[in-house]
This record gives sequence, structure tokens and C-alpha cells, in this order.
Amino acid sequence: MNKKWKKSFVFVFIAVLLVMMVGCSGNNTNTTQETTTEPSSDKGSTESPTTPSEPVTLTIFGGVESANLNGAFQDDDVMKELEKRTGVKLDFTSNLNISDPAQKMAVMLAGNDLPDIVIFNTLTDQAKVYGAKQAIPLDDLVAEFGPDILKNAGDALQVSKQLSSDDTHALYYLPGGVKQVIFSPLVNENAWNLRWDLYKQLDYPKLDTLDDLLNVMEQMMKLEPTNKAGKKTYGIGINLSDDWGQLMIDRANYNMAGEACCGYNDLYYSMDKKQIVPRISDPNSTFWKSVKFYNEAYKRGILDPESATLKFAALNDKFKSGRYFASTTHWSQAGADQQFIAEGNPEKGFVPLMINNNPNNIYVAAQSINGNQFQMFISKNSKNPEAAMKFINYLYTNEGSELLQNGVEGKQYDMVNGVPIVKDSELDALKSDPKHFLQTGVLKYSHMQRFNPPQNPKGYPSDFMQVPETVKKLATPVQNDFMAHYNYSTINDAFIKIPNYSYDVGKLGSLSAVPGSDIQGKKEQLDAYLVANIAKVIYQKTDADFEKAKNSFLDAYNSKGAKEVFDYFKKSYEDANK
Repeated sequence: MNKKWKKSFVFVFIAVLLVMMVGCSGNNTNTTQETTTEPSSDKGSTESPTTPSEPVTLTIFGGVESANLNGAFQDDDVMKELEKRTGVKLDFTSNLNISDPAQKMAVMLAGNDLPDIVIFNTLTDQAKVYGAKQAIPLDDLVAEFGPDILKNAGDALQVSKQLSSDDTHALYYLPGGVKQVIFSPLVNENAWNLRWDLYKQLDYPKLDTLDDLLNVMEQMMKLEPTNKAGKKTYGIGINLSDDWGQLMIDRANYNMAGEACCGYNDLYYSMDKKQIVPRISDPNSTFWKSVKFYNEAYKRGILDPESATLKFAALNDKFKSGRYFASTTHWSQAGADQQFIAEGNPEKGFVPLMINNNPNNIYVAAQSINGNQFQMFISKNSKNPEAAMKFINYLYTNEGSELLQNGVEGKQYDMVNGVPIVKDSELDALKSDPKHFLQTGVLKYSHMQRFNPPQNPKGYPSDFMQVPETVKKLATPVQNDFMAHYNYSTINDAFIKIPNYSYDVGKLGSLSAVPGSDIQGKKEQLDAYLVANIAKVIYQKTDADFEKAKNSFLDAYNSKGAKEVFDYFKKSYEDANK
């Protein structure tokens, strides 16, 4: 790999347009190009497999956001090419017209109505999926039809069998995002993002503490009290109506403190202490400092008062319509920067800023070497598990991964001197139409991605948007202005000066309790109590009322077995590391 590329892209993997779930919160080659992985068994690799004349139809849930579907079968460039290469036609019927994937998952599990292939979010679905026992064991299928799974995700499978299985330690769940490192030269998914144009108008005030941030957001609201439609603006909003919305309360703050949060709601991994520490049950944790921050924002009119009832989709709309000035992650803005540009306001946009950070350890480059929170399984309802496994195996190849992320050669990109260069027409379309990806399919199926290495074996970034020639074209006017002001070469120069800015959340996110166990029952009670009651603490009108509400919350939370459950997960993590 060119030395310049190696230096610039050590921890680079774009996450633009990915819709999470949170944040604790999406590859392409042409079938005619040379295969990029060697066969991993005597059966050979399935890169660019020979496909049957009539495609096999497989049903699938969880691989795409419901709002991005126009029917059961998709006809975008990526999906048509995927069918051509694998001989599989995907039926997304179970994904249609749903507003809450976790609720839909619960209904399908209860009715024993799962499709062939299921992708679920462990942050919201882990307990009910594991407990339902509707996944088939995959060891034999992987051994026979999954050579690329074994080659590219062998270690991740062992972690899954240790942490996401039953007493048999059989393989039931296939991890997604294996080898992924989410860090980009143009966005930051794990830090505070602020409207640069307004910050600039304020003459770049200091942003050392969370109090500084409150002051800056308050001043921004005075500069722009309404959006172009005349609707009131706020410094920030939060989607507390979603079960996972509570994870956004301390998002950015725990990242800047050098703590990682993924999976069970009372766990942080402290990069300073190199151990698990309590998130909720410790009254002095980053979580409670963040709750106090939102309480102050509420009292000062900076927090959107509708936050207690907001769903994520509504939050996205408010960002894109210019009603918020700060976010705890770039992806929650849902393409607000592109929306501003499309509307003729290229001077508006968000940039990441260092606020209240740990000088030695921060968590902004999110590794998932052994997988992310989007696990996949083949259900007991599947009538063709062999075809399902062959299809899944293709998702674990470089070629399959890059197809989902970059599109099709000749349509979305061209190979120039052995390097994939995204077409200018594609870049222009992305800038002018935030929904262009719905037509091409590029990054549309991000939750389907199983294998996400930062680099192709041939030396260029697996995400073609990270090829240096393309990066230069992609920077928005706001990003260029920001980098010029601070003399940065990337958006994230300030973050990578911290000695340690990366952590792998794979094992942390895979922790689980035995379905049906006492620990599992207590964990669910704790999680439910947190989701149902945390907004009440935030929406207190005085400091005295806040302290009273906080103490009452903690008394009730701890009385439900918080210490016992925390100790269980802490030991599980320590055992996993052994």
C-alpha cells in the first residue's frame, strides 16, 4: 500500500448514511475483476459464484430500514447485481411498513413467523432472540458451505460460540461488521458535532466543558431562533421514546471520557482502568453527568421539550430541517449536511469538536474486529438453509462486502489504473439528492454486511469513498472551511492526537445472560425501568427536584438487583478475556 495511504487510512472506515441503532451509532467489485481472496477450502471460495438460471428466493428480515423499501423485492443496482452473482432473490416482505424493528421481531418470535434469514440488533433484541431458540445450529453448514466465513471470520465465530451460544457452545449467530473500524477523515460518529456556520459567527468561543457547550448552544439559538419554515429551533434533541434512545444520553460524553458502551445498559469499559465499570448504578458516572447536562439544557430551554416522546425518524427530520444545532453523533443527523447543500445553503453544516475530553484515552475509532451488534441467523422455518448459507458466505467475501458498500463497476465507479474511482456523476448525485442511495442501493443494506475490512488485499480502501482522490472531491464547503481554519488535513486531526483513540467493542457487545435465568430476568427489569423512567429525571425544574428524582431512581434501580447483574457481566467479560 502506498505509504501516504497507509498513514492516512490506518483507522479509516466510513460510516456515512448508516442508520443505527445506536450509538453505542455500512463494500463492491465487478464480477469480472480478479478474485481478491484465495479459496479457503478444497470447495473453493464463492467469490463471483456460478449462479443457477432460476434464482432461489429467500426471505429476510433486518437487512434494510423499512423506510428505504418500495416493495418486497428491490430493483436497485446493488440488489440486481447481488442476485446475479449469488443466484438468490431476496424477499423483504417482513420488513415492510414497520416503525419499530424490535417490536416486529418480538411479534415474529411469538408467532413463530420468522423468515429464512434474520438480522437482529443485540442492543434491543438479544434476550428475546436467544430465549426463543428459533435459530438453527450452523457449525455443519459453515464447514460445508462457508469457506469464506471460516477464512475471514474464524476468530469472530469462536467469540460468538463462547458468548452468544448455549451450554453446547454451538454456532447459532453470525456476527456482522467483522474487521470493521469506523473512522473517517470527513465525519466523526462518536463525538459532539456542532453547526460550524453558527459557531463561526460566534467567533469560535471556547468549548472546554459541557457548561461551555450549553452556553454556545444557547447563543446559537439567539442567532437562528427559527428555521426557514418559521419553526422554533433548539440546541439539541434526543429520541427518548425509542427503547435505545437512552443510549444517546451519554453518547459522545462517554466516548470523550475514554469509555465504551455497548450491549448491557449498566456497563462501561474504562480505557483508563482497563476494566468494566458501572454506567447506571454509579451515581458519579459519565451517564449521570450527562443526565444532569440534559436537565440543565431543559431548564434553559435548550433541549427540545418533545424529546420525551420523540422517535428516531422524527429526530432525523428535525436535524434535516435545521431545528437542532448539536448532535452526539454524525449519523443521527440523517444527512442534514447534504440536505442543506441540496437546498442551496452549502455554508450550513456540522463538524466534530473536542469537548470535555480525556487527555489520554478517548473512544472515537470504533473497532468491531469480532463483530458488531447486528447478528444474523438462519431460522428453523427456513426450507432451504443450504442456499441461505451459500448466500451468507458470499457476504463474508471482499467482493460481496464491497458490492454492498460501493455499488457496481461501470455504474457507480470505474477501475482506473487498478484503483476504484467513484464516478463524478455519482458524487454529484449524492450531493444534490440525499436519497440517491435508494436508487443505487449503495449502503442501503448496511446491516447485511458481515465482513468489513478497512483495506482490500490489493492495497486500496475497501470503502471506495476513502480513496484519496475521492476524499478531496467529497469534502463539503463547511468541512473545507473548518479544516482551513485549524490547518487540519482531515476533520479528525484533533482526535487522533490523543494517545489512544480506538477500542474494539466486539466482546463487550456480545455479553449476555443465560435465557430464562434469574440474572436475565433481573437485567430485563433493570433495562425496562431505565427506559421508562429516565426522562422523568431529566425533566425536573430545579436542582433540588433533580437530586430527589435521581436518588429515587437509583434507589429503585439498585433494589432490582443492579449489583448482582453488574457483577455477573463484569465476570463474564473477564472470563472472555482469559
